[in-house]
Amino acid sequence: MFFFPFFRRIHCHLKDEVLYIRKEEFEEPIKSEWVLEMQNIEKYRPNGPTLPDGSINWQCSCMAGGSLVAHRCGNYFRELYVCMKSDDKRDPSEKCPNQFVNWAACMQNMSDERREKMRKAMTEDSTELKISEK
Repeated sequence: MFFFPFFRRIHCHLKDEVLYIRKEEFEEPIKSEWVLEMQNIEKYRPNGPTLPDGSINWQCSCMAGGSLVAHRCGNYFRELYVCMKSDDKRDPSEKCPNQFVNWAACMQNMSDERREKMRKAMTEDSTELKISEK
């Protein structure tokens, strides 16, 4: 065997242990609770905006994986979303104008004066609503 002069022979200790099992042991059903729990894929299946228990899934991809909630305006977004998800039969735009205005104002860094104009325009059915104006 040829070795380059800059190589040295290094003696390593075995870190891994090799285990052997019989074919019958391999074919036996799994009895470990941990493995059986991991096979329950329904528990780990992605959910939509509502979890199976009816609560809001703030980590849903529709909420940017939680980024909308963790945003600097996330508290306003949470208030808006909770209001929109309420069991009231009215249209969300009718029942949540204040929460929407607060969230939109935060996202656009609106002044308090502009925020009140927007709130007034939404609640009084005005057609003069220009959000882009600062």
